[in-house]
Amino acid sequence: MNRDNIVSVFQFFLLLFLQSFLLNMINLFGFINPNLYLLYIIVYRLDSNPTLLIILGFFMGLLLDLLTQGSGGHTIATLTIAFLRPSIIKFSFGVNYDVPMGMIKGSLLSQRLLYLLLMVMIHHLVLYSVIYFSFNNTITILKNTLFTSFFTFIMVYISLGLFKEK
Repeated sequence: MNRDNIVSVFQFFLLLFLQSFLLNMINLFGFINPNLYLLYIIVYRLDSNPTLLIILGFFMGLLLDLLTQGSGGHTIATLTIAFLRPSIIKFSFGVNYDVPMGMIKGSLLSQRLLYLLLMVMIHHLVLYSVIYFSFNNTITILKNTLFTSFFTFIMVYISLGLFKEK
């Protein structure tokens, strides 16, 4: 195993356990929980195997659902954004999408924010649609998606700022 793989495995388990044992205990206003584990899928290497990301996304969601006794919502939502990630990257970054570090070094702030926002919003929309799974709860799904996405977006953006290269 090389250094990148060891760091990736460490990040996977750190974010998984941080989410399940600490962040799921936060209930801001009774319904807002930040989902910081999305950071793993967001920062996954662009030049790595996308099939491996889908498999890792499935296992991350499955383990999170097992640890938190969830209904499978995290598994479906994580699998969805892992599958849609290449399309979201192409949409957000345009011509820089296939450059390995183009997302970080050669892109505008608006492109990076669009990428983060799309990843977080799609994840939360799928997550709450699976959890509530009823047209009668459309307002609840949209409310939870909007507020939780905002809180998660802020936490992910701050977390990305902590690991920025000087």
